Amino acid sequence: MFTTVFSRFSSNNRNNKEKLFFFIFFPLFFSLFLIVSGCKGQRKIQQAQRPDYPFFEDMEKSSLPAGKRGGLFIESSAAEPSTFNWLVSEDATSSSFLNLMFDSLLSYNPIDDKVIPGLAKSWEVEPDNKTFRFKLRKGLTWSDGVPLTADDVLFSFSCIYDPRFPNRNAYDLSVDGKPFKVEKIDELTVQIQTPEIFAPFLRYMSGMPLMPKHILEPYYKDGSLQNQWNISTAKKNPQSIVVSGPFLILSYNPGERIVLTANPRYWKRADGEIRLPYIDYLIVKFVKDANASLIAFASGQTDIEGISPDNVAWVQKGEKIYHYTVYDRGPSTASSFLWFNQNPGKNKNNTPYVTPYKLKWFQNTLFRQAISYGIDREGIISGVLFGRGTPLWGPETPANVKWYNPNVKKYPYNPRLALELLERAGFHRDTSGRLFDQDNHPVSFTLLTNQENPIRTAMATVFKENMKQLGIEVNLQFIDFGTLVTKISDSYEYEACLLGLTGGGDPADGMSVFMSKGRLHQWYPNQPYPATPWEAEIDRLMIEQLTTLDEEKRKRCWFKVQEIMSEEEPYIYLVTPNTYVGLKNRWRNVQIPRIGPLVWNIEEIWTP
Repeated sequence: MFTTVFSRFSSNNRNNKEKLFFFIFFPLFFSLFLIVSGCKGQRKIQQAQRPDYPFFEDMEKSSLPAGKRGGLFIESSAAEPSTFNWLVSEDATSSSFLNLMFDSLLSYNPIDDKVIPGLAKSWEVEPDNKTFRFKLRKGLTWSDGVPLTADDVLFSFSCIYDPRFPNRNAYDLSVDGKPFKVEKIDELTVQIQTPEIFAPFLRYMSGMPLMPKHILEPYYKDGSLQNQWNISTAKKNPQSIVVSGPFLILSYNPGERIVLTANPRYWKRADGEIRLPYIDYLIVKFVKDANASLIAFASGQTDIEGISPDNVAWVQKGEKIYHYTVYDRGPSTASSFLWFNQNPGKNKNNTPYVTPYKLKWFQNTLFRQAISYGIDREGIISGVLFGRGTPLWGPETPANVKWYNPNVKKYPYNPRLALELLERAGFHRDTSGRLFDQDNHPVSFTLLTNQENPIRTAMATVFKENMKQLGIEVNLQFIDFGTLVTKISDSYEYEACLLGLTGGGDPADGMSVFMSKGRLHQWYPNQPYPATPWEAEIDRLMIEQLTTLDEEKRKRCWFKVQEIMSEEEPYIYLVTPNTYVGLKNRWRNVQIPRIGPLVWNIEEIWTP
């Protein structure tokens, strides 16, 4: 019943988008025109002048056809970065910018699914499979011209492991709490030893950007490191943020746009004495209105856009007119889920984070399973995703073929079974159908999600209606992403939340999510010791898969973790949408991976 109503609403909404086109298009076009040829930045953006620094012997040479330098790559983003300090970054938006600005010892090629050289031109592995020696490129420098050496590698690890600077990386880059041993052999050689076999080590080294010692060491010494390279720095003094990656910040206007420009000392080159990246400027416009962002792309004003399933049909109509292609990449690696706050702690005023009787509900497995049976996932797929999605029952989606366990416990929509489980858990309904617990508290809670994501707000609305059928009142609260992150990561004063994870990598990528001590173990993070036997078992399995090179054993461990997660339902998984991305046809050297960013090799793409 609700699915039908919601589908009709979504269809009308789609028609409204088309009708609103002319009202939104002109001001949006005008704002984008200002980005490209705006008052203050007109000369810079139209006439990119790069210093011609000499090449060096160890530069990486692109294997793709050579192109020509120049051009703008314009995109939009609903969210803004919260920091440009890799040490404290924990959100996907900040990470996406940092990945454009900072490189790691190694890189990763998603086409071949292989780790490849990065800032280090080569590496060796000792027979113990715990000792790794990296050789940095001779001639490598930061964007300000200062040599990038082994000292920067040691400094980066020192920052990560320093207890003064809490960060998720300290947990990820350790084995059972034991950090890696990092030694300088000479100016260009670093040896890293893991305390035990660490299966994803090389993959992790492709995702750990280095930090410049010559810039940040004073702040490391005085303890203010985590406050450096914040939004204010990028706004007032962007040139102070020196980089090793393809782009650096030219200007940043919060709420408006960020302009990145080519790093003139980047370490990759192409044939014809061309230093990469080809692109002169990468411009990201901050557009919180998803409709406005999509219309900008569909009318040819931006170069790339993620397209939600409900918008695919009408956006495809503009492919020939505005010379872009909508790529259907199949099921996403991203998971969407909701969870209840099971944190038993108290705030500084000695008030529990969660009302005690509600905490009792949330910690009850039968309650969580009942909620899961009460969710109409097929209705969400039909009404929110226009049929372009897949029900989700565990941490992995079908997109991550290698690590996906299809045999986890499933919760098809069954309100009757949901009510039976609630009754077994001590709940009952009155004559009006309202659900109460054993102490006659009406069952209600507030669900948070971020207002910038229309798919999530729509899923939350479906969930609210589904819960009405069980006699549960759900209050929805849509807030900006930054405020949401603060609530779930710092204050812990909330009841339930709907979010998601990007997924798609190695099981070890989820250590901080699934380990009970992890900062991203959202239902109860940073546990001093496992709160439940099943969490203790997940801890054991995650450590076991982390410390073996036997891939089949790793797979068995991770499959078991998926089964426990689905049985206990600390995350109540919802659906994963199909992934659609639009890209202008003018770009060359685009290599579309099975999973991951469409322009993962943005430094190599160019336009005639």
